Amino acid sequence: MKLHYYPGCTLKEKTTNLDDSTRAAMEVLGYELVEPENWTCCGAEFPLTEEKIVGLAAPTRILRQVELEGGDKVVTTCAFCFNVLKRTNEALLKDPLKHKRINAYLRDDIKIDPLTKKKTTDFAEYHETVWVLHLMEFIKYQIGYDKVKSHIKRDLANLKVAPYYGCRLLRPAGEVGIDIPDDPHIFEEFLENIGCEVVDFPFKQECCGSYISVSLPDAASEASYQILRSARYCGADMLALSCPLCYYNLDRRQDRIKERFFDFTGMPILFFTQLLALALGVDEKVLGLDQHYYDPRPVLSKMHKTEVVS
Repeated sequence: MKLHYYPGCTLKEKTTNLDDSTRAAMEVLGYELVEPENWTCCGAEFPLTEEKIVGLAAPTRILRQVELEGGDKVVTTCAFCFNVLKRTNEALLKDPLKHKRINAYLRDDIKIDPLTKKKTTDFAEYHETVWVLHLMEFIKYQIGYDKVKSHIKRDLANLKVAPYYGCRLLRPAGEVGIDIPDDPHIFEEFLENIGCEVVDFPFKQECCGSYISVSLPDAASEASYQILRSARYCGADMLALSCPLCYYNLDRRQDRIKERFFDFTGMPILFFTQLLALALGVDEKVLGLDQHYYDPRPVLSKMHKTEVVS
């Protein structure tokens, strides 16, 4: 079954392990992921200005393309992409003037055929018929955990995993939230249903530092340290997440965290789709486990019936 899938920029360069594990896992579950033709960056941040609508152009183009290709839904795994696409859709649904203005703005887009070089304009309007879903939502509500469990090939029962939501999956609740911001359960349910032992911890909704890792790296390191320390203190073997930027702050910057906080010894960080693919019996070589700063393979190889090739 074909399913429209928006990977976003980062999954094609910095976090190919998230993209590859997503595709492999969904193939086992019977889905062929189809990317919208000629997709571009979604903008990474939802525009907060009300006066200028140009910030809505990029995400609206993506949604329009899915609609033009006959899709009624699009899934994404990147928390930032999900946040932007979902909020854009909601903004156009709730505000007829924005809907009218952005369609007028995008009508004059130019599409150039790569072979004939013929230019096409006068695009059709976007009618907000596309349902934006995070993959975790799609798995729960569209596939169902019973089907997922019927395909499980590896026992992850001894993996103690802390689910980390971060900011973008839950906020703002009225526009985006895949669950109740103050008491979420969807990530925990996902991990339980693929066989992991879930470790609850109080920092699962806290910000990792996000973009301030560029301007204020020490502040971001401290925020990430508090999250990792909390997960470790509560008994987790590893942290699971969805956001490529959170992955960067929590995994790639562990060397900096170790330099500042001497009690921190490191922790494996895995994307939720890597754990899903692992449970479904996907070849470990596809999962990109060698791309992590903190190598998760030693921890995984110690788990009962969970042998991972180095």
